Amino acid sequence: MASLAGLEGIALPSFSSEMPAEDARALRNYLYQLTEQLSYVLTNIDRENCSEEFLERMNGEGA
Repeated sequence: MASLAGLEGIALPSFSSEMPAEDARALRNYLYQLTEQLSYVLTNIDRENCSEEFLERMNGEGA
C-alpha cells in the first residue's frame, strides 16, 4: 500500500490580498478536492489495480 506520510506536509497556499476573495475561495476548494482525491487513490492502490508490466518494473524485473 502507498504511504500517505508525505501528504501531511502539503498545505494549501496563501493568496495575495490582490486576488479577489471569490477566486481565492474557488481555487482553495479545488485544491482541497484534489488533495482528497489523491489521498483516496493512494490509500486504495494495491496489486489488483496495477498492470503486470508495472509490477515487474517496481520489482526491478522490467527493462
